Amino acid sequence: MDCWTWWGDSDVPQNSGAVARHQVQEAAVHAFDAQLATGTPLPVPEVVALDGIAEFIGVSHGTAGPWSHHPIRIALHATEGRSWVIDVTESGSRLVPDDRHETDAALHGSASELLLTLHGRLPLDTLRTEGDRTTLQSLLNWPDLS
Repeated sequence: MDCWTWWGDSDVPQNSGAVARHQVQEAAVHAFDAQLATGTPLPVPEVVALDGIAEFIGVSHGTAGPWSHHPIRIALHATEGRSWVIDVTESGSRLVPDDRHETDAALHGSASELLLTLHGRLPLDTLRTEGDRTTLQSLLNWPDLS
């Protein structure tokens, strides 16, 4: 069922299913925050983290506005066997449907580590990186989620 969302400028559907999906991601990241505060952080469950990466790119990057740096293609590789490729350009970012494209940089880690790093909960050093670290850090600082 269609409904209002704050991500109307993105390619993510504006329906109750997309809102429910987003709420799962919000709950998972905030559960990590609460666990971290008590000193007992657990990874985001695999199925939630794997879905959360594409959801983050669609919603958070999809509404972030223009990328103010040189265009770049970045791969995200989860140790669970899934990969995503993001084109980041002056018009924003989008997932590239096929992950066999050449990339300028890459992030490697578990799906939970990738998701929590995208959300600014873990530092870039948590992941194995390829390519220019300054550009990768710029990606993680965009959008400004603080």
